[in-house]
Amino acid sequence: MYVVSVINYKGGVGKTTVTANLGAELANRGMKVLLIDLDPQASLTFGFYDPDDWRERLRDSRTIKRWYDGLREGDTAITLGDLVVSPGPANTRLSGAGRLDLIASHLQLVDIDLALARSVAGGEEYDASLFRVRGSLADGLLADGLEPYDMVLIDCPPNFNVVTQSAIIASDHLVIPAKADYLSTLGIDYLHGNVRELVEQYNADARRFATVRRHQKVAPGVAGVVFTMIQLLAQRPIATHQGYMDQVRNLGLPVFPTALRENVTLYATNTPRGVPVVLRDRVTVPAVRAELRQLATEFLDHLQPDRQPA
Repeated sequence: MYVVSVINYKGGVGKTTVTANLGAELANRGMKVLLIDLDPQASLTFGFYDPDDWRERLRDSRTIKRWYDGLREGDTAITLGDLVVSPGPANTRLSGAGRLDLIASHLQLVDIDLALARSVAGGEEYDASLFRVRGSLADGLLADGLEPYDMVLIDCPPNFNVVTQSAIIASDHLVIPAKADYLSTLGIDYLHGNVRELVEQYNADARRFATVRRHQKVAPGVAGVVFTMIQLLAQRPIATHQGYMDQVRNLGLPVFPTALRENVTLYATNTPRGVPVVLRDRVTVPAVRAELRQLATEFLDHLQPDRQPA
């Protein structure tokens, strides 16, 4: 099982679009995929479920907030497996034996982040408590009650709070969506540095506090930066965008060869409802769907460099 966090400090860069479409395409290729929505804005969740449906069926008992509530309150009876739902419209579009599941977010998840932070904010056990909270999602993904998946994709909020840190610690790889502009690319190197410091601290704390050697040393790597909302001229990124893309490459971070072009109308339209663009039969700009599929191929090539092409 691969666990991948989709993350950037900057909001509005296409994190949810990348998560939903990458997960959907991998499921369409026969993989069992679990999406986890950790963003309190719940955009990934509402991409698959109508808000009214979410309120009636998911809000009170089937969101990630319930699991973090249990963690904070010491209630270990709730497992991540209890929260999994299977969005019907997306799954009916899949070919083969793949499946796309979701653990939904909650609009009050931001309060959980603050509550978790307060729970480790003082006292002599601070370091041990923080270590436990940071490793909680990794433990949850390995616990009984959650059936095995080929891929877990985590849509992270645009911050570096405790919930985001738990996603990073649980991950094998990171995908960083970014617009090719000043603000979106400015924090990529800073984010990478903070991830490195977090991982080093967590691994050092593991030598002090871990009671069970449940996994090897945590070492998530950057699978790649994927540029989104690119404007094209003669089928190439405009000069301004290309300049920012080159700046990120100069940082030494991997960049996916495929960039996703800007198409506000197509990505913003949830028609048919609950079906990501990559699974839609009728797409007004077929090149958009082709780019999403090519991104999925490049992503798998990074994770499985020796695999045979599909």
